Amino acid sequence: MKKNAFTLIELTIYLAITGTILFLMTGFLWNIIFGSTKETSYQEVRYSSRFAMDKMVGEIRKAQAVNFPLPGASLNSISLSMPDSGLNPTIFEITDGYLTITQGAGAPVKLTADAVFVNNLLFTNLSYPLSPEIVRIEMSVSHLNPENLNEYNAELDLKSSAVLLNSAP
Repeated sequence: MKKNAFTLIELTIYLAITGTILFLMTGFLWNIIFGSTKETSYQEVRYSSRFAMDKMVGEIRKAQAVNFPLPGASLNSISLSMPDSGLNPTIFEITDGYLTITQGAGAPVKLTADAVFVNNLLFTNLSYPLSPEIVRIEMSVSHLNPENLNEYNAELDLKSSAVLLNSAP
């Protein structure tokens, strides 16, 4: 009579194969979870920085003049003279890691999301005599990552320029 039972060797092989498959599937699932988190972090940095850059370019184009930085100079903030005197001056700067806009006597308003940090902001006044004023903007933004987890590492560098449409040459 023949018994239908596993031998110790068959059981060991079965457990080894099952363990290997579970180990590989677990690693695959963790990659999916962390990949989704990393993509979400990158999208948040991209959307927040793109919104902020578009807002700065739009306001610079509407301005009548650049108060500072002076032509040929670079600063980490910009002051604009606007056609509407109630918005004078309009200032873009970094406050506690956030890009802010201050218009006239109003309070600073954050332009970047709470989950992102503005690492660098540089305005260069490229203007020269008898020409419309031109400003180059450089900005570096990263996702906040206080625990230094790899899945939250997301950084983006943006550059743009704007010509003041209302400035007098």
